[in-house]
Amino acid sequence: MFSATFVFVSISLLAYVNPVISHGTITSVTGANGVQGAGFGIIATTPRDGALPIPFEQDTSIIRDQEIQSGKTGACGRTPKGGNNDVAAQLAAASQAGLPTTSANGELTMNLHQVNQDGAGPYTCEVSTDGGNTFQAATVTQNVAGVAGISLAAASDFPLVMQVAAGTTCAGGPNGDACIARCRNPALAGPFGSCVACTFLLLLY
Repeated sequence: MFSATFVFVSISLLAYVNPVISHGTITSVTGANGVQGAGFGIIATTPRDGALPIPFEQDTSIIRDQEIQSGKTGACGRTPKGGNNDVAAQLAAASQAGLPTTSANGELTMNLHQVNQDGAGPYTCEVSTDGGNTFQAATVTQNVAGVAGISLAAASDFPLVMQVAAGTTCAGGPNGDACIARCRNPALAGPFGSCVACTFLLLLY
């Protein structure tokens, strides 16, 4: 009992005293078709072996509903380095590079990089079939450990897997075949997470 209480209090204190140096982001997504993509705003040269704000969290996204609703950001939030994630531009670039697909049962496998405390789970995911205008809830079948977005993990990678409903059809992007998966955690300093572009197989399961 003492150990569990101590860990809970320790994590709570970390969230209170160190709220802004903690992030999680989707560094990659691997499609069933073998195509690999990355989260919106990801900078490939960002090192992933540390937990300090600079340089390790410069391409992690903060996705806040109030900022989206006010027009401060688009549907996929902002990063410290790049600012607002331009959804249309990111979607066009991803479509040109090739879109990762879901598996036959509608699952999409992503790599969640937790920089430090507030990048933990649990994550919730949503799907937009219309280029980021509207989102519907998706099922997370493999989540990242954490309590209210907090854990003691740092500079660590975890699988994050979501599943979309059968019959979902992607109609976004320049070719009319792209969807956006948006995943984020409940951290008070965030929410932190990412958007990724993808496309779905004909889901009949």
